[in-house]
Parts: sequence; C-alpha cells; structure tokens
Amino acid sequence: MNITRDQAICRFFCEDYSKENAARLSKKIEELGTFDVCYENDPKRPVLVHLSVIRNDPTTFKRCLTECSALNLKEAVETKPELVSERQVIMFLNEVYKSTDTQNEAVYCLQEVDNKEVYESVISKTDCMSKKSEVAFATWCSRRKVNFIGVPFTRKRSRETNKRCRKLYVMKNEFREGIIETIATSIPRYQNYINSLKKQGRTIIGMVQCLKERSLCDMVFVSWSCSADSNFSSRDMNDSTDLLNELTGVDGDIQSMISYISSSETDVCLVAIDFAGLSTNIGDLQNFFNGHKKLTTV
Repeated sequence: MNITRDQAICRFFCEDYSKENAARLSKKIEELGTFDVCYENDPKRPVLVHLSVIRNDPTTFKRCLTECSALNLKEAVETKPELVSERQVIMFLNEVYKSTDTQNEAVYCLQEVDNKEVYESVISKTDCMSKKSEVAFATWCSRRKVNFIGVPFTRKRSRETNKRCRKLYVMKNEFREGIIETIATSIPRYQNYINSLKKQGRTIIGMVQCLKERSLCDMVFVSWSCSADSNFSSRDMNDSTDLLNELTGVDGDIQSMISYISSSETDVCLVAIDFAGLSTNIGDLQNFFNGHKKLTTV
C-alpha cells in the first residue's frame, strides 16, 4: 500500500489524516531541520530519520509519495520519458492500476478504464513501447500477466459508444511522476547499497541470473534440482558439472556455495530475488545462518 508523505506525517504523530492536520504537523517536521519521515518495510509505520541517512541508504529508508503541483506536473509531462525497459513499464502499470481496493482515497480512485486509456498513460512515459499499437500493447500486457489484465471487462454503453472497460483503482496523475522516479532509480539506488556493503569488506554472492550485472555480486551460485523446502545440506548432491558448464557467469551449485561461505574470510551478503527463492523451510534456514557466522546479511 502506497501512502503519501502527508499521510505518513499524520500517522507518525498518531493523528487522523486531513490536509489541515498534515499542514500543521509538517511545520513540526520542518522545525526539526534535517529530518523527514520515511519507512523501512511497511509504509503504514513511518519513522523519523536524518536526511543524510536517508540519502546514504535509500534502499533501507524509503521515501513516501509526494504530490506534484500543477506546474511541476506540466513540466514533468514535457520532459524525456523515464521508463527505459519493459520491466519498468510493468512495475509502473502494477502501481498505477490496482485490481483491489487500496483503502487510500487520497492516492487512488475507482474508475472505469479501457485499454486505450492505459495505453496512452504509458506511451508518453517510455520509448520502449513506441512501436506498439494499442492492440499490440494489450496483447503484450496479457502475455506479461500485468495485474490489471485479471479484472474482467464490463460494457460501458451510451448513444455514441459501446466501450469495454475494467473497474480499477487508479493512481491520481499528481502521484505518477513520483512513482516513475522511484522505479527508474531503484536499480542505481540498490547498486549503491550493494557497493556500500562491499566497502565494508563484505563479499556479495547470489543464487539467480543477472546478479553480477545488476546486484554487483562477486559470486553466483544456482541450484539445478531441489524443492524450495528442502534442506540446504541435501541440495545438489549429485554431480552437476556438465549442467553448470552450460551456464554463463555461474560459479557453482548450492554445495559449492556452502563450501564457499564456510571457508570465507570476509563477511558474506547473500542476494536472492525473494524469500521463496532461497528457502521456504524456516527452521533449516535459521540453522543455516546459525551454522555460518560469516553469513551476516541477506
């Protein structure tokens, strides 16, 4: 759930959200000087952090949504498109068009939206969709399983039109530029965080593709045959040399990873796409961490 900075300020001071309360409480934040509200994991639990700390570690301390003024919004629309990849377009669509109620009327409103409206909201924000027609874009969304595609169409009839629309919770225009900025800078900010860990003397290892390029991993390990809940010690016990030789940029399987961590002289940060990508066996995961003291960060 995305919340605005004004909403976060009211939550931080445990007061109901209103524009009046937000304006009054914002002055309290300003009086503190170099502090601002942000959040770590849950936007609904804001914290007050020094601005230099937020700038130094934006991966941990995340900014809340801010509303663009009419002038700034016009300037943003006229600037060069900022979404540079299809992955970023998907992230944008999933944030702007929600299939379920976000419980946040300050940011989202329920609308009947057709494919043309969605297409036009994206085409001005990116060059990577410029060669796609409206029909090709709809097909692309379906193949990429963009979230709003799962909402069924309804007919919107009038004397002049007979459009097929979806009822979606749509992010208001004034917040979209902030989302684009967050998406466009997420990988650079993440890489800065990884670099900061390297400067602390930690070795970065990973378990998925693209980790050397995007996550700046020093070592990449893959598991060629295991279930998500299997013990680490039992994974990839059979010889997988031939399979690993066919993969580019891979340094070994899970047994190789365990050996590497066990013999490492530096602290290790383990990078994975998500929790299930590492293990769903909580007990074994805890034992794995307890048995490898050099594994300090995930």
